[in-house]
Amino acid sequence: MEAATAATVYDVSLDQAGMDWQKAGPLFERYSINLVGRVDRRWVDCYTKLAKERPNLARFRLEPAASSVSFTCRATDGPAEVMGVVKRLEEMVGLVNQAATAAAKAEIEQAKAKPTARNETVQGAASLAAGLFARLSRR
Repeated sequence: MEAATAATVYDVSLDQAGMDWQKAGPLFERYSINLVGRVDRRWVDCYTKLAKERPNLARFRLEPAASSVSFTCRATDGPAEVMGVVKRLEEMVGLVNQAATAAAKAEIEQAKAKPTARNETVQGAASLAAGLFARLSRR
């Protein structure tokens, strides 16, 4: 049980050493940062949901196949501005980690609850059948 819970904790982070830069026309530069950690379907879904809910995070483009996030800045932006954007991206990744971990735990709890409900249904059906049998056998 404890191993299953530990496996559902997301700890995706930015690999700033793996940050790449390229020109994106005369006015913009595109930065790409690799993600370190488990980027699976659940994490991607939480990322997409968060980006839709918060328009100020729409500048970040997740590339799930490459496990990276890209964003653009003006060519005139200095290192301080770029690092400010990276800081916002780190905060976003932290929020996604929290949401994905919560979703994983909810799925585990839901899976645990289903067999219990099914057992109650089976037991209820068995007692109903026994009651019907008892009534029919009295005659």
